[in-house]
Amino acid sequence: MPPEAPATSPAPSAPRSWLATLKVYTEPVVLRMLLLGFSAGLPLLLVLGTLGFWLREAGIDRKTIGYLSWVGLAYGLKWAWAPLVDRLPLPILTRVLGQRRSWLLFAQLAIMGGLIGMAMSDPTVALRPIVICALMVAFASATQDIALDAFRIESAETDKQAALAAAYQTGYRLAMIWAGAGVLWIAAGITEGAKGYIYAGWQGAYVVMAASMLVGVIITLASREPAPRDLEAERAERQTVAQTFSTQGIVFSWPLLLAMIGVGGLLVTMARVTLGSATMAEFLVFAGCAAVGFVGLDRRWGTGAPLRLPAPGAITPLLAHMNLSAYRPFADFIVRNGRHALLILALIAIYRISDVVMGIMANPFYVDMGYTKEEVAAVSKVYGLIMTLVGGFVGGALALRFGVLRVLFLGAVLSALTNLLFSWLATRGHDVTALIWVISADNLASGMAGAAFIAYLSSLTNLQYSATQYALFSSIMLLLPKYVAGFSGAFVDAYGYVTFFNSTAALGVPVLILILLAMRYHPNKAADPRTDTPKET
Repeated sequence: MPPEAPATSPAPSAPRSWLATLKVYTEPVVLRMLLLGFSAGLPLLLVLGTLGFWLREAGIDRKTIGYLSWVGLAYGLKWAWAPLVDRLPLPILTRVLGQRRSWLLFAQLAIMGGLIGMAMSDPTVALRPIVICALMVAFASATQDIALDAFRIESAETDKQAALAAAYQTGYRLAMIWAGAGVLWIAAGITEGAKGYIYAGWQGAYVVMAASMLVGVIITLASREPAPRDLEAERAERQTVAQTFSTQGIVFSWPLLLAMIGVGGLLVTMARVTLGSATMAEFLVFAGCAAVGFVGLDRRWGTGAPLRLPAPGAITPLLAHMNLSAYRPFADFIVRNGRHALLILALIAIYRISDVVMGIMANPFYVDMGYTKEEVAAVSKVYGLIMTLVGGFVGGALALRFGVLRVLFLGAVLSALTNLLFSWLATRGHDVTALIWVISADNLASGMAGAAFIAYLSSLTNLQYSATQYALFSSIMLLLPKYVAGFSGAFVDAYGYVTFFNSTAALGVPVLILILLAMRYHPNKAADPRTDTPKET
């Protein structure tokens, strides 16, 4: 059934009771998002943090581990293919499952394949196969994020987005614990009693992680596709654009050529940079080619609404689709927020920078401090799990009751403070009790900040462009932090862990300033971009 039209002027509602606020977590749509959040969170550490523990134990130097974190730039570039995930139908799958679920399933299967490839590669023999498979997992995981963000935003009305975000974040954090502590426990269990690095333990652990992706596959197949958009309007739009494009008379042109070279070069260069056989200058050159190419496409073919492809293999509508569906979501955001758009984008760009930069060196830090896989796994599994659950649910509930921006501010303060705790931990040596307190506090802060931040990003999206806009926001969120994090290993080698953790805490100060400025921008009532109706902030 088509979704009901939103009311144009809803009456002010009384504040929710705490019971009514918490009851939302029992609804099926929220529980489903909990499990899909697990599917989304599983791959991240397996190509970043946990992989760092594996590589450090295998004797790979910290500088290489830091550079290898640039694999995570795939999450910061996902806006480039988000328009395709938003609108391009997959053969057979889309007809059977629908637009969102088909891309979810496709990405989940690709993640499973990449994880199995990583499991079959020993870094002490050759690092290149792990890098290639990690890139595959990262790009497939970023694609899953695009489809899942749209699926989440389209699955419920605005006032439930904070609860969906909290459930998603809780599932995400549970998966990260499983992909962190779980991998360490499994690897240690397989090689119980053995000393030093044993490849078989890590191989078995990564095979189990690949099998764990079946949670997302099952939920995707069992879920219902969100209500489709206005197909008649889209059909008229794509016919108009196809005609406009055909009158230009050019399919292959210099903008298209530059865009193709740029995107292809970025993929290849990312793998070469992580292996030390390319420089960031090459990366920037290909990024420039892609940017100039897409700008040229916009100038040649103008603007228009995002389109669905009329038929697979029709290259002319495909190019029009890529151009227009990438432009309109961004333009819509700029128009709605005016001069405040740059403030919002700046806040998104650096909100998680403290956590991301610090997180790359966390697992090498545990190895260097003498903590065993069993110790790190036990602390993360027990205390980290409890505090993650508490942080996620408390953050979602507080966002519903007091507003997202206030909880954003609180989360940013707590995230910076927990980085200082890691600095203190670095002076303690091998102290398991101190590790318990630090990891517990870090997970509490991350859970609260993550739930509020996801709700904030969701509130900025227009339902018409949900996948592309959210992918843009989450890409901006990761691009700068991931790039800076690549130098974390070299920084630790030069200045030590204490200075490194203090510096990552200091990175949180500009975040607090931007949140205070954003609070001044948001009035008590603001237009809700999902429905164009007033809402409480």
